[in-house]
Amino acid sequence: MKKAFLFSAILGASMIYACGGNDSVQLTLQPTAIDFAPLGIPNTDQEHVSYKVTDKLIVTYSDGSKKEYPLSYEVLLQSGDPMGNYKWGQLLDVNGQPMSNIAYSKGEISWNPDANSLIKTSDGKYFIITHFEEPPGMLYASELDPNTLKAKSITPIDFSSVGGTIINCAGSQTPWNTHLGGEEDYDLNSIYSVSAGGKNPADVQCEKDSNGYFTGNDSNGKSKDFCGYVGGVQRYLKDLNIDPNNGYLGDRFNLYNYGYIVEVGYINGKWEVAKHYITGKYTPEMAVVMPDRKTLYMTDDGNYKGLYKLVLNQPQNSFNKNWCGTLYTAKVKQLSDQNGGTFDVSWTQLGTACDSEVKAIIDKKPLLTDIFDVENPKACPTDQGYKLITEDGIDECLRLKIGQYRSSKFASDDEVKKASAFLETRKYAAYLGASIEFRKGEGLAYDPDNNAFYYAISEIGGSMADGKGDINLPKNKCGAVYRLVLDQNYNAYRMEGIVIGKEIKKDPNDPDYQKYGQKWACHPDYISNPDNLKYIGYNTLLIGEDTSLHINNFVWAYNVKTGKLTRIAWAPTGAEVTGVFAHGQVGNNYIITLNIQHPFVDTFRNADGNPVNSTYNDQNKDKKKGILGIIKGIPAGLLKLTH
Repeated sequence: MKKAFLFSAILGASMIYACGGNDSVQLTLQPTAIDFAPLGIPNTDQEHVSYKVTDKLIVTYSDGSKKEYPLSYEVLLQSGDPMGNYKWGQLLDVNGQPMSNIAYSKGEISWNPDANSLIKTSDGKYFIITHFEEPPGMLYASELDPNTLKAKSITPIDFSSVGGTIINCAGSQTPWNTHLGGEEDYDLNSIYSVSAGGKNPADVQCEKDSNGYFTGNDSNGKSKDFCGYVGGVQRYLKDLNIDPNNGYLGDRFNLYNYGYIVEVGYINGKWEVAKHYITGKYTPEMAVVMPDRKTLYMTDDGNYKGLYKLVLNQPQNSFNKNWCGTLYTAKVKQLSDQNGGTFDVSWTQLGTACDSEVKAIIDKKPLLTDIFDVENPKACPTDQGYKLITEDGIDECLRLKIGQYRSSKFASDDEVKKASAFLETRKYAAYLGASIEFRKGEGLAYDPDNNAFYYAISEIGGSMADGKGDINLPKNKCGAVYRLVLDQNYNAYRMEGIVIGKEIKKDPNDPDYQKYGQKWACHPDYISNPDNLKYIGYNTLLIGEDTSLHINNFVWAYNVKTGKLTRIAWAPTGAEVTGVFAHGQVGNNYIITLNIQHPFVDTFRNADGNPVNSTYNDQNKDKKKGILGIIKGIPAGLLKLTH
């Protein structure tokens, strides 16, 4: 097995002996399989407004014996919990002061905890690092008491040295014991900052409030995430000089400073941060590191998005602010449209650089129009070197500004190509003909037992089902999880659907509709809108949902060999399950993390597309707080640490 290890001593394991002559050899029974006791479907009002985790884990050993271990769920922190000088989830500005009147958030306390990493430091401390999915972003490190498993302190992680962070969504832990997180900037696309003399139909002009901060509306009074994101980071930076007529550049704000993979490490007793610009700018959900410590895969959330691979020049063994490597984007060839589809995968090379090189380009403050000429896609002059592409759900007409077209911002064509590869990654990938057609790419998880990684597609629709390009699948609003098969160099070459959601048809004569259709849009015995993934060994993949098509978001355990799917947890209605599934030893205890994001907020819908019993969401504000929790009771040493 590659870079996964299994402790031989399992609490409560049986013993057998082999005897020969006067010698006796003690053998420890090895665990060979794990199963979680299944949960039923929540049906009552009380069940729908509660959270629940399966009560036991069943371990099978090499002699066929089984042992049950009781499990429990414990809340560690909720949004706004005070501890020391801070409140958990409190959003702070560049000076470390609480923020208020935030354009995009509901207040200064976030209800949106997301990814976790469990970090043991060199001085013997245990921390859970938690994302908060907001613009501006926030990460908190919560120190755990190894004896009681209670939070003993919380510390906001300071990103001021890199201009702050944004929409910190999913994350992972590296083999060198640091945290990686995705800046899911979503709508912070430079195409919205370009007027191009009226040639760009995606033009946006963001409104300002009386204090000079951008609101979440454009000049037409319509809500626009781009404007809200700019306004949120603007408030973080305290930058009142952002110019909407000059690419939204400000004294401190720059669109090209956000949308990357960030790293957090505990170095010499304090938290250090880095932005890895060579991972590329798009809408990164997360990154996961392969066992070679140099190959990473990154997903891209939204419509008309990509799948990316980064190969570093050298394996990493410790926190390093300046990665160097080559970035690639997936190009797929569809072989089948059945069961979520099967594809051959190849990789389009975008560029090679170091983080420091890309940061130097950002510091030149280029605009999109310094990298590409932009024309109206409805009359794209392809005879003049322009290409018509679609990315982020937007048709665009672009021409790379090299040679006679090169901007004075750049010293060479090579520098322009670096800017396009790492600052306009998705546009450049589409420009080069890669498959920018993935729809809502979410979680990733590596499986060392089968040398594969798993990839969650929240919904098969839009760019994956539009009848154009490289990917053409039947629509499935419930989504799918895919397996990507790797070669010995961790290069993915095949992609295939393995866990598929099941829509409930709008048919009164359909038995599923009759039984479930008034409450559920996706069948409750199948996944819906998969998001977080984690492989924990024993052919077991954990799958967390982010859905409004199940009344309660579920967590599933899926056996990648047998295909058995077991429901093992649910969140209160209106909540997403997040923070799934950092795990590891804390003192003498083994834990898995499981967060509950914004309970009683999302509206869920039935098979007819109608909202279901909105009184479930009629909760007071305190009940809508996000939760950081842990699953306790797993035997020490049982689960494989695959990062």
